[in-house]
Amino acid sequence: MDEEQEREVVHEIEHETQVERPPKVPVASHQLHSDVETFVQLGSIPRGSTAFVKIFESLTNTSAAFKECDRWTDSVFATADFCNTVQLEPDTTADPYLRAVNWVISSDKDQPPILVVVSPYEAHRLLPTIRDSKTVHLHIYTPRTVQSMPPCDDLKLYSIPAVPNTWTPPSFLVDHLNVFAGQLYLRDYATYIRLCRFLCLQARDLEADGDFIIQSDGFIKPEDRPPKARTGGSFQESPILSLKKLFGLRRKGMTYAPTHMGKILDARLLTEDDFRDQTCDDGRDQTDSTL
Repeated sequence: MDEEQEREVVHEIEHETQVERPPKVPVASHQLHSDVETFVQLGSIPRGSTAFVKIFESLTNTSAAFKECDRWTDSVFATADFCNTVQLEPDTTADPYLRAVNWVISSDKDQPPILVVVSPYEAHRLLPTIRDSKTVHLHIYTPRTVQSMPPCDDLKLYSIPAVPNTWTPPSFLVDHLNVFAGQLYLRDYATYIRLCRFLCLQARDLEADGDFIIQSDGFIKPEDRPPKARTGGSFQESPILSLKKLFGLRRKGMTYAPTHMGKILDARLLTEDDFRDQTCDDGRDQTDSTL
């Protein structure tokens, strides 16, 4: 057959996912500090204790370190055992080794109340003491990363011992805990506005305040803020870059752009419609049965 035949060649590209895991490093030894035991017994953090660190100061050795850590709350801490996951070499970051937030101890002895993020090891070791405590409660917590997931940031999903039905943690403490833990979906529109006011970001509640200058990331500089956005102790520089780093570390490379926090960090304004039809169950069992 002498006729020339023309064939269409379809080039197929084969994609193969290659997971890049962090290098192996020695695991840090767990340690239950005596000051943590004292906190569980008395409900107060011993003055000058090195066993506790403010949650955003614990990010100092990561790429998500904040320049203005003092702007965040002084009432949410993490223990040293929670922060120390591996034995790092000098000049290396802890980016791949951040521990997830799952156990929180609350104390109402001081005002404002104190929240302390602890490691699973500490939660297990302290459980017998916490069960008999009159000053602290141990709460199960997990950040809300799926919109259909009921929020548990009211810390009432499971508490030991059970908290009263009227007990509610302060909203600003929960807001900061959620950001640190990498929560992607906010509880409601009021929470969104409160977070934007704290972070000094543009939101629709400022539309009636006239014209003012907004940075490309949504941050409003101190000299450009309308009266409603001016609060004492607010950020002087944009925290958006560090927040993007933090959420990137929490998500471990998974996209989060369509979520509430993804839109906020991309300088996209949310409306009340973004919070409609969210799954929320307030009738959860708070009893202390078995763990």
